[in-house]
Amino acid sequence: MDLIETAKEALSEGYVCDHCLGRQFGQLLSGLTNEERGRAVRLALAMAADAGRTDVNGANFAGIRFRKRKTTAKRGPCTVCGDLFMELPAFVAKAKKKLEGVEFKTFVAGTKLSADLAAREERLWERMGIEWCEPLKAEVNREFGKLLEKEMGKVADLDSPDVEVVLNLEESAVELRIASLYVHGKYRKLARGIPQTKWDMYPVTVEDIIAKPFMKATKGTGHALHGSGREDIDARCLDGRPFVLEIEGPRRRTLDLKSMEREVNKSRKVQVSGLRQSSRQEVREVKAEKRDKTYRVVAVFSKPVTGLEKLKKLQGMINQQTPTRVMHRRANLMRKRKVKAIAWKRLSPRTVEFTVRAESGLYVKELITGDSGRTRPSAAELLGNEAKIKSLDVIKIWDGR
Repeated sequence: MDLIETAKEALSEGYVCDHCLGRQFGQLLSGLTNEERGRAVRLALAMAADAGRTDVNGANFAGIRFRKRKTTAKRGPCTVCGDLFMELPAFVAKAKKKLEGVEFKTFVAGTKLSADLAAREERLWERMGIEWCEPLKAEVNREFGKLLEKEMGKVADLDSPDVEVVLNLEESAVELRIASLYVHGKYRKLARGIPQTKWDMYPVTVEDIIAKPFMKATKGTGHALHGSGREDIDARCLDGRPFVLEIEGPRRRTLDLKSMEREVNKSRKVQVSGLRQSSRQEVREVKAEKRDKTYRVVAVFSKPVTGLEKLKKLQGMINQQTPTRVMHRRANLMRKRKVKAIAWKRLSPRTVEFTVRAESGLYVKELITGDSGRTRPSAAELLGNEAKIKSLDVIKIWDGR
C-alpha cells in the first residue's frame, strides 16, 4: 500500500484530524510535527486528485469521508482521538492547579489512554498497518509535555523528573506522581529497645525519629529508612551507620540539612551526621554494602569462667545455622562467617566482656551463646559453660566494603 492509498484508508471511515493522520506517517519526514505531516498528507491527496490518481475531489481536505461512489467534505470530531489535542490546553490548566504548592524543577508528562481511545487506534492500525506509525500515547505525552513546559516554565526530564504529570483519559483527570526525596547520612542509636524501622510492636523507631522533621518540612506522604545493615533492637549503635532516608510524595524539596540534623539530634535516642542529598541508586548501593563490624558484648555465664585462652579458637570461620530467635523471618540456612579478631576481659567471676570484629552477617550473640549448638564453635561450647547476653553494642562500622 503506497502513501496515497494508506492516507485514503486512514480517512475512509470518517474525519481524522491532522495529528492522527500525520501520526500514521510519523517515521517519515523527520523534523515535522505530526500535525504538519497531516496537513502535508492532505495536500498530497489533493494533488493526487488533480492528477487523476484518486477519485477524491479536492474541495475540502480539512475532512474527507470516502464512500464507494461519492465523497462528502465533513469536519470532525476526529474518529480516532475525539479531538483530544484541542482539549490539551484545558488539561494543562488542570495540571497547573494541581501543582500549586508543589516545589519541583523538572517533570515528565505521562498518559493513561482510555479503553475507547486504545480500541479506536487499534481498529485504524488493523485497516492500514503500522509501517510508519507512531502510537497515540507517544504523541499525547510529547504535546502535553510541550504545553506544560511552556505554561509552567519548567524543564522536562525523562530520566529523573521531580514529578510525573499523568493525563488519565479514562477518568478525564490529571494525576501527580511526585518523586521521592532521598537524604544520605549516618546515624548512631544511643538507646536500647528501639528497632531500626517500622514494627507494630514498637511505638518509636530510629526511622520515625530521623524522619519526623523531614516530614514536617517537606509535607511528605510517607517515609522509609534504608540502612547499611541493622543492629538488634536491644543493642546500641555507637558508630555511624550509613543510611538513606526516603521521603515519599514531598511537596517541598529544598531543605536546610544542617537544620534537619539539629532537629533530629535533639533526641537523646538517635543522632545523625553528614546529611546530604541522595538518590534511588544510592539506596541500592547502601543496602548492598557489606561492612565489617566491631562489637562489644557483655555475657554472664552459668558458673565461674576458666580457661579463657580457649577463646582464641573463635578467630576464623564460624558455622552458623539461622538463629532460633530470627527463624520466623529468615530462611533456615547454614552460613559461614569470619571472626577477624576477638579479645576478652573478665569483669567478674561469671561475667566477661568480649570485643569482636567480624565480617558482615555474623550473628555475634550466637557466637557467644552457641544457640543450642546451631553456631559452632561458640564461647559457651569452648568453655563448657552456658552463657546469656547481658548487653551488646556496635562500637565500630568499618569503611571497607
